[in-house]
Amino acid sequence: MNAQVSELVANDVTLATNEDGYLLDPLDWTPEVAIELARRDGLELTEDHWRILNFMRDYYEEHLIAADARFVIKYLATEGGYGRNARAELYRLFPYGYMQQTCKIAGMRRPRAWSTG
Repeated sequence: MNAQVSELVANDVTLATNEDGYLLDPLDWTPEVAIELARRDGLELTEDHWRILNFMRDYYEEHLIAADARFVIKYLATEGGYGRNARAELYRLFPYGYMQQTCKIAGMRRPRAWSTG
């Protein structure tokens, strides 16, 4: 059974997504796409959101896979200055969860199975 393909329009460009709204090609991601995906989830992206999204995009460019939540939490704990509150901060910013929301807004494909940190 094939997954249903949907569309996302951002900045007058139509992109393919799966039925859950994840981009089919992470290389299609732009900041405008992130804003539209966040809007669909009822989020207005702040500087803290962008810090995480940019980390995830940089990680993807370097490793060609999305960062596991533990790497994002470690980044927030050290670089973000959240220390032991990093996990809570990640889930405060993205209340629907790392995989369900953060990865989607960062333009990652939906993983089959994944540690949530």
